[in-house]
Parts: sequence; structure tokens; C-alpha cells
Amino acid sequence: MLENRSVIDWPTGVTVYKPSKCYNGYTIINPYRSVLILLIDMHGRVVKTWYAHPDERRESWFTKLLPNGNWLSLLYRTPVLHDASSPLRHPDSFSKKDFHSSIVEMSWGDGVIWEYQAASGGLIHHDASRLRSGNTLILLEKEVTVAGISEKPVAENFLIEVTPENEIAWEWYTTEHYDEFAFSEKAKELMREEGGDIFHTNTLHVLPGNRLGESDPRFRKGNILCCQRNTNTIFIIDRITKEIVWTWGEKQVVGPHHPTMLKNGNILIYDNGGQAGYPPRTRFYTRLVEINPLTGRIIWEYAHERYSYKETAKFFSPSWGSVQRLPNGNTFSLDAHKGRLFEITPQGEIVWEYISPFAWGWGTRALDSGMYRAYRYGYDEISGIDPVFEETSGHIGAPPCCVKLPPEIGLPSLDLP
Repeated sequence: MLENRSVIDWPTGVTVYKPSKCYNGYTIINPYRSVLILLIDMHGRVVKTWYAHPDERRESWFTKLLPNGNWLSLLYRTPVLHDASSPLRHPDSFSKKDFHSSIVEMSWGDGVIWEYQAASGGLIHHDASRLRSGNTLILLEKEVTVAGISEKPVAENFLIEVTPENEIAWEWYTTEHYDEFAFSEKAKELMREEGGDIFHTNTLHVLPGNRLGESDPRFRKGNILCCQRNTNTIFIIDRITKEIVWTWGEKQVVGPHHPTMLKNGNILIYDNGGQAGYPPRTRFYTRLVEINPLTGRIIWEYAHERYSYKETAKFFSPSWGSVQRLPNGNTFSLDAHKGRLFEITPQGEIVWEYISPFAWGWGTRALDSGMYRAYRYGYDEISGIDPVFEETSGHIGAPPCCVKLPPEIGLPSLDLP
């Protein structure tokens, strides 16, 4: 006999927590299209909330902690939904040109510290990185037509570095380096026919100090690691020459996101699956991989056990996603569209899991509980939390976490650019 279950019985919040095996701390989450940013503890309790923008209704797609204790967020302002002469419109019906986008630095107490808004015709999307100089690298796109690529308009993905005074100090354009990607003739033909969002760059990671960079200039500190979802390409830009000096992934990954470099020079990648590439490749599960960029060899992989009767798995997010190597050797990631966050050991044991109860969104995703990215921060990185939460956190009294690391697994670098 099957027992009937209501959807209100489905678990939310923390479903797995093994304090002695975790990198205990706080997790920042951005529910899909939410105007609120939330910080939760290891029990899933919300210990802090703040508006993405204190003065306007803006949605935050990601929020990351800066070394100075402030927060960097990518914000979109929802377009006007209706006026007196037109019916109600959902944001899903608007084009990219209708959205106001900006990168904002905020503090908990003082609100907006700094803001950069996209120029007319441009859209900030997916990622931004703060440098020790105080400058900020930002990923944008705009519509262009480049005869050598396609007769149709294409989405130009470009990077800019702006000063605290919002002056552009450096810039880089994908279409100007198209030939350096060494796409096959078949890929170029398909991209030429398709036009539009043929690249879909989603990551801007400035390389930290790492072991490979000490001997190989391709991986030196300050170069820029990027990822194109639609071409299955992960690549590095030389910060000085602006040349593409390393690529990987065309036949190894499908629709990837969020590559980051580790202290030993390995690169950690969120390999989505789904469908991407020219010609398209398809895979119906998501995996996390760590590669050696010199050999291209995958030295660590995590994927949920796949069903025996079909080539798919419970861990499957065909878009969005992030992956973070924690200081103790564990890995933090999420099943983006399901709103499931988790921490695993190098051996693949789930030691913390959280199911987001925060449904948000509009139109066809009005009850989407997903989120684009999430980050875990140690207790020593976050200040200003109510002592009640600190004193009742599950890590109190737990023995120090001791993770057995395989010999080639990398840890995060502390030598930030």
C-alpha cells in the first residue's frame, strides 16, 4: 500500500548535518529573483537578511563577501510591469534591453558604498570580481554584428575593469579573439548559422597565486579564467597580452559553470550537463570535477548515483550552478534549480544538506525555489551576528574536522589577486 503524501510534507531546511565532518560557518543564498539576500547558519536558521538595494526594488543574482567585510552583488531592476494603457506583463516577457543592471558594493549598516551601472545597450551578467587594487572586473554583453562570425547579430561578451571612480582601466572583447579559441570548422559553421547568444560567458575568476603559475606564465596570478556555457569551453586570458593562452572542455564538459583555480594549480568546475556545444553534446546529470590543466586529466569527480533504468540522476541542473572548495578540503555546491545546497567530503559523503524553502520568481517560474549561486564562509569571516546564533550553532563542542585528502586534491589559495 502506497502512503499518500502532501507536498507540504516534503522536507525543507537542513536535512543532513554532521558537525564533526563539516567546514562550519555561514552560507549566503540568493533565492531566484528575490529582493532579499539571506545568511543562514549550519542549522538553516536565517541569521541576517538585507535588501539587495535599500531604495529600489532590485533582484540580486549573486552576492559574495569582500575582504573588507562588505558584499558585492549583481542586481537587476525589474521592469515596469504595467501602465494604465496596457495589461499586466511578467518580467519573462521582457528582453534583456529592458533590464537595468548594476554591480553594487554594500555594507550591512551603511547601505550602498559603490555602484557601477551598465551603459545604455549593455547588460551586466553572471559575474564580477573585486581586485586588491580596489578596481572591479565586470562581465557584460551587448548586441553586435561581426561579418567574420555571423551575418546575424550576436551577443558580444566583454570584460571591463573599472576604478572606484567608475573609469574603465582595461577591457577585453570575445569577438576580437574569436580565432584564438581554435573552434573547429564545423563549430564555426553552426555558430554562423545560429547567431545570437553563441558564447554565453558565465564566469570571471581572477587567478590567485598557485603552484603552476610559478613556472608557467599561462597560469600566473592575475590572469583571468572564464567559461563559455554554449561552446563547452573553459579558457584563460593573459591579463597583459590579452591573448587566450589556455582552453579546455569542448569534448569533456557540457554547459559548464564557475571554474576556479586552487592553490596547487588544479581547476574546479561545475559541469552542468544538459545540452550545449557545436555540434550539441547531451548528458542528463551534473557532476563536479577537478582537473589538472597541464594534462587535462580529471583527478576528482563527484556525481550522484545514476538511475539504473535511464541515463540521468537526482543531481541534475542543466543551467546555473557554482562549486567552492572549502579550506578543510570539503566541497560546497548546489543543485541550482531544486534549491538544494550541499557539502561533501572528498570521498563523496554528504555531510550537510539544505533544501531552500524560499520560493520566488515571476511568470513560468513563479514557484521556483532555485538559486544561481551560493557561498559558504567561515565563522571568522563574518561579524555582527547575534550571539544567540553563535552560541547555539551545531559546531560548538564538535571536534576539529579532519578530512582525509587524496594526494592530488587542491585547497583554496589564500594569495588573492
